[in-house]
Order: sequence, then structure tokens, then C-alpha cells
Amino acid sequence: MIKNTSSTIVKFHEVPQGGLDFEFSQKSGELNQVLFDILGDYPVYHAILHITPMNAMVKLKGEIKGELRNICSRCAEDFSQSYSKNFLTAFYKSDEGIKNFSGAINDLEGSFDLEFLEGSEIDLAEVIHEQVAIEIPFKPLCSENCKGLCVKCGTNLNTSTCNCTINIEKANSPFEKLKSLRGD
Repeated sequence: MIKNTSSTIVKFHEVPQGGLDFEFSQKSGELNQVLFDILGDYPVYHAILHITPMNAMVKLKGEIKGELRNICSRCAEDFSQSYSKNFLTAFYKSDEGIKNFSGAINDLEGSFDLEFLEGSEIDLAEVIHEQVAIEIPFKPLCSENCKGLCVKCGTNLNTSTCNCTINIEKANSPFEKLKSLRGD
């Protein structure tokens, strides 16, 4: 196995039988610009990749660990969240390779992504960017028990209480308006 940490581009047909190993981190810096839109100015990540040829495809097995900086969707506070992810991506170069995919599927364990290459290069930076982006939660929460903000005055209910007379549970109920129609 050949270890490589300088380039993020791999030529599909030039992957040796023994494979290639790659390691990227915020310290080595190759992906800092690529991940800037997701991880910001001070990214925290460590990626280990192993790429091997296999029949008419190239198999990329990877592990990524790091931290995402989010804003809580309930209380609007900044927080960091760790992530750790293993992934497997199979790259095919030709239509013929896709037709023969069922024969190679037994060699792939667990879930995996299937990518069809239009050119002859695999951009590892794009793959890592996609895998980190998938880890971004749709509705990030600083904690499962986050109380959020008071709907009347905006006080962060995790850190203090407010003097509002509004009943938060009643205010958040979608049926509260219907009760007024019934005369309750």
C-alpha cells in the first residue's frame, strides 16, 4: 500500500493493486479550503481513506471524525458537536462496469454509495466534503432537553426564567386557536 497525503486527485486507472492510503486533517490543511463552507475558519477533522481497485470499479473506504459548529434551532446558541463516520463508495468508470456491478456487490459490506465517473479522476476532497455535509443535522439541538426561547419575550429558558404570563405549552399547541372557536 502506498501512502499519499499531498494530492486529493486520484486517477481511476492508476490505482495500484495494493491500493492507496490517504490521511487528511486540519493540521495538514489540504482540505481546509474545501471544507470552509461547512466547518468554518477553524475546522476540526481527521480523515483516513483507503482506495483499492476491484473488478471494473475502484472502492474507497473511509473514516472521518471531527466537530461541527452549529446554532441550536430552539435557543439560537452556538454549540459544537462531534461526529464520527465510516463510509464506503464504489466508483465505476464505464456503463459496462455498472452492468457487471451485481457480481461485485458481494465484495462490498454494509451500505455504500455508488458513483459513476464521467472523467478519469476521483476527487477525494469532493467525497469528503459530501460525507461531512451529510452529517449536518437538519434541526440541530444543543441538547435534547433544550427549552428554547420564550415565545413572548425571547429569554433563553435554558439559562433563566422570564416573568411572562403566557403558558408556553398552551402557546405552542396547534389546537389552542380551535378552543376559542368552540367557546372554551
